[in-house]
Amino acid sequence: MSTFYPFNFANRNGFPMIESNGVEVTETNVVVTIPNRAFNFLPRRGMILFRLNTEIPAAGDALPVVFSANGFQQQVTLVGGANAVGTNFGGIGVYLMFYDKLTNVLQLMTTCGTEETTTTNP
Repeated sequence: MSTFYPFNFANRNGFPMIESNGVEVTETNVVVTIPNRAFNFLPRRGMILFRLNTEIPAAGDALPVVFSANGFQQQVTLVGGANAVGTNFGGIGVYLMFYDKLTNVLQLMTTCGTEETTTTNP
């Protein structure tokens, strides 16, 4: 690491971005459609920026969110492991996510709306 420019090596190639193609609310889920093969050329695990182009309807506020591509649906979770719901996405915008292709994990790192747990400093 260079002592003159310690930030040179951070985020060298940037974060990959995946954008939504559409949002559909079903009886059991909020289905966010992403482009087919969106994760094909990404490493096994890492961070992505996700751009939600369509607001999640109010009918999906309490429903779990899944990403759909290639006929496969992947559950979106929060950092603690709980299912992400529609209120965790605050609307159209860009969200930071962690993915792991080996264990089928897709975690929402930045959330909006109400949180289930809060921490206080002693």
